Amino acid sequence: MLGFGRLNMAIVGTGYMAGKMAETIRYVSEVRPYAVCSRSTDRAYEFAQKYGFKKAYGSLQELLEDRKVDLVYIATPHSEHYEQVKMCIEYGRPVLCEKPFCLNAPMAEELLALAHEKHVFAAEAMWIRFLPFAGQILETLRSGIIGEPVMLTAGLGYNVGRVRRMLDPDLGGGALLDIGIYLLNFASMIFGDDISRINAHCTYTALHMDEQESITLRYSSGRIAQLSVSMVGVSDRRAVISGTKGCIVIENVNNFESLTVLDSDHNRISSYKRPGQRTGYEYEIRACAKAIKEDRLEVEQMDHDQIISILHMTDHIRGQLKVRFPQEMDEQELEAYHKFRAEHTASRKAAAAAGADGGEAASAAAAEDAAAVPDPSAETAETFLPPAGTGDGESQVPVAGDGFAAGKDLPEAQA
Repeated sequence: MLGFGRLNMAIVGTGYMAGKMAETIRYVSEVRPYAVCSRSTDRAYEFAQKYGFKKAYGSLQELLEDRKVDLVYIATPHSEHYEQVKMCIEYGRPVLCEKPFCLNAPMAEELLALAHEKHVFAAEAMWIRFLPFAGQILETLRSGIIGEPVMLTAGLGYNVGRVRRMLDPDLGGGALLDIGIYLLNFASMIFGDDISRINAHCTYTALHMDEQESITLRYSSGRIAQLSVSMVGVSDRRAVISGTKGCIVIENVNNFESLTVLDSDHNRISSYKRPGQRTGYEYEIRACAKAIKEDRLEVEQMDHDQIISILHMTDHIRGQLKVRFPQEMDEQELEAYHKFRAEHTASRKAAAAAGADGGEAASAAAAEDAAAVPDPSAETAETFLPPAGTGDGESQVPVAGDGFAAGKDLPEAQA
């Protein structure tokens, strides 16, 4: 560590989230901006200059070989998390990885076991678990002011359906791991993880990624959580916790802004607003710095068991929806997947060539074709694509009569 016990923080990636974290670091006294890495040394240098980092590297290996790095924040596409977190742990560098920690639970279990074996700190940057206002929500709930909580509803939707990382299976795309995971964490914070049954339904993108979904969690206690997720529609971001005597209404489930308590006649009893904050990401940085200085391997706000538990849920939901990533496929499945992508690209090109507005259609097809080329190490993955449409995708989507998305009981180990 350099100077006054502040941790030297490094960032992997130079995209939007990397920029938000770099901006936040300036206001957190426990850390200092130290290093950044990108596949492009020029991009890393520009980022370092903009945000006041001392070092700029052209690869993760170079960054990890710098012994002055105390904490690494990973802000790359989902598909890169496993390998990058693994490298950090093997080099003995504490790591804070953006959500999701990995594409699936087995990957996370392997990495967290390795972290314990090598005694290296590892955490997931699920920011809503670190926000101070989460404590206000739980305190209000535990006060009994709404009686016995019985149901939770929450929706989260953004119009990001043309963002490349959302559409591309190679990058771990889909709405669930990018947006829905916030709602699963919120439900976990409120009702816990003793879930007996999950029902999930979704619509698909042309490349069979989940586009919008409805998820119902039934708990062993009899409670219900109903979650709605979209990457093509804007939602009110509101959550409601219903109780036997009233309800709690929370504005912005993805960055808690306020809560209002209503009685059984829907009269307002009380309300609270969140305290001021810089960006909201400062709390996870402070929690990580505290844990590292105390020689702990995890943060109490989201320990390793919790990381794995949430990924077991997303694995179970994707199993119902029949959404898989290439990283999870065997050789035969990969061959079929690449054939499907090639046919989809050819179909788009043919449609563009035959279209009345050939120039514009060809440009659209070319843009989508570019997205079909695997580029798993892309740091920002923010390339915008034309709308996928439904014609090409629907022919590949199994229908409900085939058993798709029927509710299934969780395995005993997860119940």
